[in-house]
Amino acid sequence: MASSFSAARRARQVALCLLILADAAQARAAPVAAPERKLKAAYLYRVATFVDWPDAAFPRPGSPLKVGVAGDDALADEAERYMAGRLVHGHSLAVQRIDPARAVPPGLQVLYVAPGPARTRLLDAVRSRPVLTVCDGAPVQGCVIGLVQDGARLRLHIDRPEALAAQLRISARLLALSAW
Repeated sequence: MASSFSAARRARQVALCLLILADAAQARAAPVAAPERKLKAAYLYRVATFVDWPDAAFPRPGSPLKVGVAGDDALADEAERYMAGRLVHGHSLAVQRIDPARAVPPGLQVLYVAPGPARTRLLDAVRSRPVLTVCDGAPVQGCVIGLVQDGARLRLHIDRPEALAAQLRISARLLALSAW
């Protein structure tokens, strides 16, 4: 029984990786970006497809899903290219660069925070709001998803209590892929 569970989990992991790689292969022709940034942009998009936000997270039903990127302008550029023309749950995607030295603008549904001295302040600014926070490394307080480097791979670490505090519903399929 345990081996069939782990085989099923492995199959789900492989399926998600293939989806991410297929999306990366379809990315529009653009200036060369570091492979890590392309992969992170793909993860930001794919992860969002497995998350449900409360209706109150959007000003109107057709509002765009806003993805903020703080502290990594090159990743914001790559995410903008990658997400152009794509939808998440019927919402178009809008990428915003967030200056780590300034306040987090209202209305974000996703916030990627690069490592840096402003990380804690930025995460605290959106704490308990319906914002999917994504950080490099294992999640710190206020971070829902950590992108953990494991050799040449990125693995997900999902902090379920943080997701609940943010009023986010994360698909069981994504939770099954969490590294921890």
